[in-house]
Amino acid sequence: MYMHWYYNFLVRRPYLMVLAVAVLCTACITVSLTMNTAPDFTDPTLGFETRGTVLGKRLTAWNNLIQETGPFGSLVTDPNDLRDYNAISHHHVNKKWKHQLHNRAHKRKSQKRPKNPKHHKNKELHLSKKVSFLKNEFNITHKNNGSDLLPTQWHGDSGVFRDYEITNDSFSSMERSNRSERFEYGRNTTSIDEDYHREKVQIKKSTWNILKQAPVPPSWGVDGPHVDGYFCDSPSNDYSHFVVVRIGPNATDSLFDLNGLLSMCQLQNQIIAVPSYGEFCQKEELTDTCCRPWSIPNYAALLVNKSSCFDLNSDDIVLLQNLLVMCFEYYHDLKLSNDCSEFSPCTAPAECSRGNIVFNILHYLTDVNFIRMNDSTIFLKYAMIFVPVAYTSKILPLFHEWEDTDLKNELVQVVSMDLGLENELFNESLLTDVWLVSLGGIFVMTCIWLYTTSIFITLMVCVAVLFSLGLAYFVYTLVFKMSFFPYMNLLAVVVIIGIGADNAFLFVKIWQCVIAERFTKATSNHVTSVTDSGSEHTETLQNLMASTFHHSALSMFVSSLTTATAFFASYTSSITAIKCFGVFAGTVAITNYLLMITWLPAVVCIMERLSACTVCNSKLPLQKLLLMFNKSITKSCQLFEAIITRAVMNYATIWICLFGAIGLCSAIIVLYVPGLQLPDSSHFQLFSSSHPFEIYNSKMKNEFWFEKSMSAYENFKLPLRFVWGIQQVDDGDYTDPYSRGNLYYDNNFNISTKAAQIWLLNFCKKIRQQPFYEVTFGSLLSNCFIENFISLMERMCIDGMDNSDRTPCCDVSKFPFEPHVFDTCLPESMSLLYATPRMYYTPGVAGPRFLAEKNTLGSSHGHHDKTIKNVSQNRIVAPPKVKALVIEFESNVTYTTAYNDVRKFVQAVDQWLADELKTAPPEMQGGWFTSELKFFDTQNTLSHDTLVAIIVAMSASLFVLLLVTLNVLVSLYAVITVLLTIFTTVSILILVGWKLNVLESITVSTAIGLAVDFSLHYGIHYRMSPTSERLAASQFTLSRIVGPTSMAAITTGVAGALMLASNVLPYIQIGLFLVIVMIVSWLYGTFFLMSLLRTAGPQYGFMQFSYPLISKGSANSGNKYYERKQSQVIASEQLLTPSSSAIGELISSETHELESLTSSSLIKTISGTESSHPLSVDFEHSFNNKPANTNANISSAIDRKGPSIESSISELHATN
Repeated sequence: MYMHWYYNFLVRRPYLMVLAVAVLCTACITVSLTMNTAPDFTDPTLGFETRGTVLGKRLTAWNNLIQETGPFGSLVTDPNDLRDYNAISHHHVNKKWKHQLHNRAHKRKSQKRPKNPKHHKNKELHLSKKVSFLKNEFNITHKNNGSDLLPTQWHGDSGVFRDYEITNDSFSSMERSNRSERFEYGRNTTSIDEDYHREKVQIKKSTWNILKQAPVPPSWGVDGPHVDGYFCDSPSNDYSHFVVVRIGPNATDSLFDLNGLLSMCQLQNQIIAVPSYGEFCQKEELTDTCCRPWSIPNYAALLVNKSSCFDLNSDDIVLLQNLLVMCFEYYHDLKLSNDCSEFSPCTAPAECSRGNIVFNILHYLTDVNFIRMNDSTIFLKYAMIFVPVAYTSKILPLFHEWEDTDLKNELVQVVSMDLGLENELFNESLLTDVWLVSLGGIFVMTCIWLYTTSIFITLMVCVAVLFSLGLAYFVYTLVFKMSFFPYMNLLAVVVIIGIGADNAFLFVKIWQCVIAERFTKATSNHVTSVTDSGSEHTETLQNLMASTFHHSALSMFVSSLTTATAFFASYTSSITAIKCFGVFAGTVAITNYLLMITWLPAVVCIMERLSACTVCNSKLPLQKLLLMFNKSITKSCQLFEAIITRAVMNYATIWICLFGAIGLCSAIIVLYVPGLQLPDSSHFQLFSSSHPFEIYNSKMKNEFWFEKSMSAYENFKLPLRFVWGIQQVDDGDYTDPYSRGNLYYDNNFNISTKAAQIWLLNFCKKIRQQPFYEVTFGSLLSNCFIENFISLMERMCIDGMDNSDRTPCCDVSKFPFEPHVFDTCLPESMSLLYATPRMYYTPGVAGPRFLAEKNTLGSSHGHHDKTIKNVSQNRIVAPPKVKALVIEFESNVTYTTAYNDVRKFVQAVDQWLADELKTAPPEMQGGWFTSELKFFDTQNTLSHDTLVAIIVAMSASLFVLLLVTLNVLVSLYAVITVLLTIFTTVSILILVGWKLNVLESITVSTAIGLAVDFSLHYGIHYRMSPTSERLAASQFTLSRIVGPTSMAAITTGVAGALMLASNVLPYIQIGLFLVIVMIVSWLYGTFFLMSLLRTAGPQYGFMQFSYPLISKGSANSGNKYYERKQSQVIASEQLLTPSSSAIGELISSETHELESLTSSSLIKTISGTESSHPLSVDFEHSFNNKPANTNANISSAIDRKGPSIESSISELHATN
């Protein structure tokens, strides 16, 4: 009775309901689209990192520490970057600086002549003579004046003379003379004679410019080929490259023969022949034509001084082979490199190093197994072609031209490529492959049209799906205020199509069954009195809507709630993308349910009204055709339902044993062998395995030496980083990868106490004794700064060079040092360390971090002098405070993606550190360990959070089932069915090669949400059966639910199958998953669950509970909508419109009385007695296998009295 007003509103004001929902949804969608920026999928892997885990918090705190360390942060590693400390240093070394200036001036005076204009003039003349000699030697003429001989700015290679450009010419001579001694990144500029140094640099620069402009002497071309005129540059990762293999009848032969190289020569011409190639290629400076590709045929032609690779012969190939074999030993022993002529002379013969031909071929163009040490067999399986096109995302149009071109000939073919376009192409494919999603949606809507015979309902269901997505986006962005929208959320579009179709099929099916049932009762009881009696027994649209709601709304609510719960359970994941997908997909499921109980019922009422308006008109030919087609489909569905019902009712034991055994085997596959494997590669696959980009990243990348040297996984060791002073806190937004929170200091940290100093020194000694420690060589390392600091403090207090006093930072202080001595001397020690030349010491991340108070970073000379003056007056300035400490060593564990190996390493280090911190003083007990563990944390999170999501989703499903059905046995059977469904689905995915990555984890969550639907429908309708005997209840459930579930499974499965044509891996995987999960869940729900209920289902109230208040209310008012009473027929509540009559013709006679779920007064006892509200006389007949006779009787009754019914309805409309 409490919902009577709503049913009345739906029936009387359907147009107002549709208009209100449409306006609300349109407004929400418009607001959400205008107030938020469009989602950006430029980086598809954004949001795949973990947040909130122990390692995740450490990594976030570590990244925040790195960001806060520097000139613009709150921490510095070099005390010289602090103004106040600079002032202290200047004041402290003032006398020392003056003494050094005096000694240096005396030294220059004894070694050099006094400066005078004549001396400078002689030096300039001497430099001009050198330049003139070089010009004459190389026949260089200049049109410019003599000022060009000494260029004031270097325009060549910035890296050649970088180490010489130490002086700062922007300072005036007065400023330079007033500067005190400063250490800047290891370069002490005050110890160099600036005049002499500037002269030396200018000579070198001028000489280099002259040499660059000089023509190559003829003698250079005799000894060997000159590469500079043949190639524009050397191959590198900065250029696009293609991998070539041999095909055809001789596919197993080596590429390194005459036919193979000539075919590669032809193939490279195909690559550069595309129309847009000239717009993107690197051009030669003189001819403005595209540079040559770097390939083995071109290098072979260069070696024999031939202009084209098509001119090669067998002798040329043998010559190149002999050269490569002879020089491979030097390449293998790292005695040959591509910079032999510059900084590090190679020990290889001149023939091997000339022009870098051998190095480029072995390093870039041939696979790693081309030549092997101590093996005379030479076999080239993969070859590389580099083209002079930049490795960038800007060449996407060029890639499409290459994609449309068949890059192969009779002997060779391009199998993979690396162009730097993965993210850009993925972003484009997400949009271009939407047509596949649309095609799946069109198929689903076509099935709905054929199932309902109403194009109006079909279009409105499509609009409801779109509104569901729009409302979900509104709630996601503006209500939940989640700014990050990963591309994974787009997969919810595919899921909601299936969910929306499932709910639509269920509602329309129940509506048709209710109409058919009421029509059967009306024609059987009043078939002869429709025109004779002034008052007739009718069922109004309001009653029909109430009856439909009582059975469809509850089932849709339970399925939508459990599906949404399964999605929301993914919010427990620590991976940002999975969190966001769970929230968005769960919100879509809820908004779709709200539209199914508001939008869809109003649409059905409008359809009834529109059908009533054409009651006197003859049906259109299209409508008649659709009715005939629908009638044939209905007969086929009836036959299918009869076969399924008979199979379940007669062979229940076989189905239980069969699907139970499959489920148990699947559980073994998932949990034990082979198990759900974690990803073994940090590369996240974006495209199908057959895509050339993925072939390169997954296979070909490890086949060439230059990729192996770039990755360097074989040599990279996991670092041991121990951090103090920083709290391992991540207070950022876990749903936003850009929100990293703030850096929080550990206020208890204090390194200057004596206890802390002693403990830290012992800590560094103990770590060297651990099995995971790797011996580190080098001097002046800040890995454990306390050791270097102690060594520095052992120096003499009086400097023998300048007689300066170093007290207290000298041997007068003994370890452990007093806190004030430690705080004073540590900054000086670190400043000296950072002043070390970079050839001896390269700063890392280890060492103390000094707090940079506000307005203490950066300096100007004017303010600097003012600070010095203030220090001179006050004489008291606090030394910089150590706020954080990083101790770093190298472990002996090589970087690997193997989960178990890294897990053992992390557990060992964490356990050792925890034991050590127990003995630490209170100020040092806040330390923690971190390393390069981002991928490992993702692996660990996937394995843990996926299991948690399954447990939460299954628990929620069981809880909802218990609340709705109030039957423990039915709920238990349904949950077991869902669990076996998930095990079977996941086992199939494992057998086809899936590994548990981010996308697969989302798929498992989606599997729970979709697999639970069918089992819930069967379980709830078994409980809703008007009879308590298990056989009749099972048959009732099958007759009502097999049709809608089958249609939902077919439509969703086919929509998923259409996604398999995409190149984007997420679309492919979600499509394959939908096909598998629909088939498996329908089979388990129909055959396993219904067989369980058929064999051991509860009957006669066994293990059945009820809500007392609801039961009482149902007894008093539950029959309100099912009693048969006389009423004046109102036009707005017309019972049977022509469309309803048509439905009555098309639907088999369903004469079961529909009762409320918790009502126990309508349960038929074992003796066959009935309750106070009798069941229909046709109830027992509905379980007989004679649907044809029933339909025939109904049809004959309609045929006899159809005109009278239509005439009476016409009169009623006329009076209205």
